[in-house]
Amino acid sequence: MSEFSKAGIIVKRGDEGATQTLTEVLAALAELSITTLVEHNAKPLLPELDTVSAQDIGESCDLAVVIGGDGTLLHAARELVDHNVPIVGINRGRLGFLVDVPPSDNLEQLKLILNGEHYSEERIILETRIMRDGECIDTSYSFNDTVIRVKDVLQIMDFDIIIDDVLVTHQRADGLIMATPSGSTAYSLSNGGPIVGPSINAVILQPICPHTLTSRPLMVDSNSTVRVHLWDDKIMEAQVVCDGQIYMPATLGDMIEMRVKKQRVTLLHPASYDYHRILREKLNWG
Repeated sequence: MSEFSKAGIIVKRGDEGATQTLTEVLAALAELSITTLVEHNAKPLLPELDTVSAQDIGESCDLAVVIGGDGTLLHAARELVDHNVPIVGINRGRLGFLVDVPPSDNLEQLKLILNGEHYSEERIILETRIMRDGECIDTSYSFNDTVIRVKDVLQIMDFDIIIDDVLVTHQRADGLIMATPSGSTAYSLSNGGPIVGPSINAVILQPICPHTLTSRPLMVDSNSTVRVHLWDDKIMEAQVVCDGQIYMPATLGDMIEMRVKKQRVTLLHPASYDYHRILREKLNWG
């Protein structure tokens, strides 16, 4: 008897190769008498399915099964974080830092997880708000990172970084990355940032190609509020990008406010999961 009664399935958009995996997951859940809901993205794969929104899955399911790559899991995490639904990821992507259940071996790893043999961990997620004249004009969540940059062109921008109402630094750079520990192995890493273990309650502030040799990545306590003030009068249009998937326009004078949400994302891994082994394998450390 599984510890889960109703599971939602979220599939990578447009991945026709996921049809077989989706069919096998549906069969594995049915074998354990788990009721299933399938998100709209799966409709092109199996047109006969009745599908629902991710919101519906969050409101009524006690588990979410993600079929795709890390990007699909980022989407699911943002949609489900307010509903406290644990997520298990079946890897049909490339790297698979977050989705670590193989679709092979008749989904034996998934079946073990459904039967309670799993490792559970909580990961932090960011809430980003764009403030203009004291009002919030746009907001989104980020599981990996929030990136602030000039819109459409590669150009240096000027901004202040304020942490807990204290001005820390003025930067001239191509932009700024604020990354969670989960996102430390993504854009931040390729920009020279540190790898931060997922259990560490901190976020990374990583200037992008800063125009000074003294600028370095900064780790900030996860209880802090970080504000970025855009003030270069030559840059009228900026862009705030969440997880490389959500794009929000910003402009001169806006204050970008970023903080860690109280709610966390719960990931379920195979019982043999080890974060450092994942790093060794994915980064080819030998």
